[in-house]
This record gives sequence, structure tokens and C-alpha cells, in this order.
Amino acid sequence: MKKHNTLILCSLISLLLLACGESQDKSSAKAIENPVDTYLDSRVSAMDMAKESVKESNKQVEKQNKAMEALTK
Repeated sequence: MKKHNTLILCSLISLLLLACGESQDKSSAKAIENPVDTYLDSRVSAMDMAKESVKESNKQVEKQNKAMEALTK
């Protein structure tokens, strides 16, 4: 019985030391970022890039149309 008490006491002490030991800082100001803002920013960026892509595509189609008209004349 004395061995069991010693074992339990040692286990409790070691768990207490582990629990009260030095802990890492998980809550830093830079680590916390609002995911909604990040998501919305990425969606806005994607929409802007899509608009630019459409503008470039339209310019290329206009050039092709002009080239086709010049070729058919």
C-alpha cells in the first residue's frame, strides 16, 4: 500500500510540475487575424484580377476583329 501511495504521489507531483511549467504564448497579436477580412480581401482581389483579364481579352478580340476586317477588304 505504501508503494501505491508513493507512486500516486510521484505521479501527481510530476503532473503538477508539467501543468505549472513554462507555457508557450499562443495568443499573440500578429497570430490572430480576422479570417472574414482575409477572405473578403482575397475575393476582392480575385474580382479585380478577373476584370483586368476581361479587359485584356476584349482588347485582343478587338485587334483580331480589326485584322479580320482589314484582311477581308
